[in-house]
Amino acid sequence: MLRFFGFLLTTFTLSLGLVVYGTAQNSGSPKRAFDVVQAFQQAQWMEIEPGLQVIRANTQTGTVVTAFRISQENFSFSVVQQNDQRGSKAKDIGESEGAVLVSNAGFFAINGSETLYPIGYLRLNGDVKSKGWADAGGVVSLKPDGLELSPSHAGLPDGEFDVVQSKPMLIEPSGKWAMGSNSGDIKARTVLCTMANGDVILATVTRVGLTLYEAGWVMRDPQQGGFFGCDAALAFDGGRSTQVWYSGDEQYSFNGLTPVQNFFVVRQREEG
Repeated sequence: MLRFFGFLLTTFTLSLGLVVYGTAQNSGSPKRAFDVVQAFQQAQWMEIEPGLQVIRANTQTGTVVTAFRISQENFSFSVVQQNDQRGSKAKDIGESEGAVLVSNAGFFAINGSETLYPIGYLRLNGDVKSKGWADAGGVVSLKPDGLELSPSHAGLPDGEFDVVQSKPMLIEPSGKWAMGSNSGDIKARTVLCTMANGDVILATVTRVGLTLYEAGWVMRDPQQGGFFGCDAALAFDGGRSTQVWYSGDEQYSFNGLTPVQNFFVVRQREEG
C-alpha cells in the first residue's frame, strides 16, 4: 500500500513538474509574441489552392500576422527585381510575372538620381548584382532541388542558382535560436521560414508590429513558446517595405508604404 501511495505521489509530482515547465515556457515568451501565438492557436489553416494554405492571427492589441504555407511540390520560387528604377510594389510584380504570391525581399537603398539599388548579396541568373555581408544575416538559395536558408557566416553559396541575402537570421537550421535580445523597434515585418518537411512559410506582420525578436519567437517550435516550428527563419526587409500580394483574394494582401527593389515571387510549378 505504501509503495502504491509512493508511486501515486511520484506520478503526481512528475505531472505537476510538466505543468509548471509548460507555464514557465509560456511566461518566458515576449508578451506580444505570446498574444500572437494564442491568436494562432484559436485560428485554423485554410487551403486556398492545392498546396497553398493561409492562416491569420488577430490580437486584441492590434497585431495582425498573416502566414502562407507553401508546398514546394506545387510551387516554385524566384527573386525578381523592380520593373521601374524608382521601385515597384508587390502587386505590380505579381501581375506582370503571372505569380500567385509576392512579397518584398532583400534590403535596398536609393542613389542621387532616385534609383533604387540592392544591398546585401544578390545573384540572379549567375550575375552578381550586389556584394554581400560576410557574417550578418542569412541567405535564401533557390536551388534546383528546392529553397534553402542558411546563415551568412556559413559562407555565400556557390552555384548557378539565384541567391538573395537579408538580415537577421531569426532561427538557424535545425531550429537553433539566433536572436540575442528584444531591444529592437516595433515594426511591420516579412519573414521567410523553412519547415523540416520541405514546406515554406511566408509571413507578414502588419498594423501594430513586432520586434524582430518577437517575430522570430512566433516562428519557433510550440514547445519553445512559438507556433510554427520552423527549421530555419530569416527576416526580409521590414517596416515601410513590408508588403505581400496574393492573386486569389485581396483580403490576404498588404500594399505596404513604399516601393522596393527586389521581391520574393511564388509561381505555380509547371507540370512535367
